[in-house]
Amino acid sequence: EGGERLLVAEFMPHDTLAKHLFHWETKPLSWAMRVRAALYVAQALEYCTLKGRALYHDLHAYRVLFDVDGNPRLSCFGLMKNSRDGKSYSTNLAFTPPEYLKTGRVIPESVVYSFGTILLDLLSGKHIPPSHALDLIRGRNITVLMDSCLDGHVSSSDGTEMVRLASRCLQYEARDRPNLKAVVSALASLQKDASAPSHTLLGISQDAVKENAEQVSFSATEKAYATADLEQVHELLENEGYDEDETASFNVSLSSWPGQPSESIQVKKNGDDAFQSKDFTTVLECYSRVCFDYHVSGE
Repeated sequence: EGGERLLVAEFMPHDTLAKHLFHWETKPLSWAMRVRAALYVAQALEYCTLKGRALYHDLHAYRVLFDVDGNPRLSCFGLMKNSRDGKSYSTNLAFTPPEYLKTGRVIPESVVYSFGTILLDLLSGKHIPPSHALDLIRGRNITVLMDSCLDGHVSSSDGTEMVRLASRCLQYEARDRPNLKAVVSALASLQKDASAPSHTLLGISQDAVKENAEQVSFSATEKAYATADLEQVHELLENEGYDEDETASFNVSLSSWPGQPSESIQVKKNGDDAFQSKDFTTVLECYSRVCFDYHVSGE
């Protein structure tokens, strides 16, 4: 509008990963959901790579949103339009990859580095500079790194494995970092509650999920009409029952119109016949004619 470009995206009603990690009110994010968030984001990044869009810029916890079902979603894909050349068009990262500081360009390994900072967020529940985190890891002070809210809720082996993965992602030399396929594989092995619904892990009740779904979703009929999917409209009306009595009643009301009611009734009938045979072009022509006649009649 007015030369301004807008990004239109699905509404995400359950806040950002950053909100759940850094500014939670009722209870902290569970370990199971932290692992799921890491896995889903890694899978999204791997998908981008497979589709030739490996350079996701400015990856951080504020870019991860939770949808109506509580699933973690990576947002802002529309901002990747110009990311093929590696030049960063935004510099909102709290901790930038070392190679970006040298060249001003992002490479696929830079995305892995940024993902490593998200792993630090998930592990610690706060922003920790990667250099400080690596010092803690090298000094085997993992308990200092871990979020105290997770005490007693995560096994030592799982916590250590996540820390090890974060350390690999944050290596100074880009060539020493794992690729996204390896990251996804490592995180998949840590997900213990794969069958649990995301809304349960996020602490959202089923009633709240249903309420949000009603607010942000269209019915099948609304979607069909909104997208002018005439085949779907036909199927829906057939399934709901096309009431011939209502059609007859409408024909009677047509006869009360001034002008040429018999002609309008015939046009309406032609439209009905065309609808039954799925001749939607004729359907639109006939029903539009009937509506026009109705408007002209002053009814």
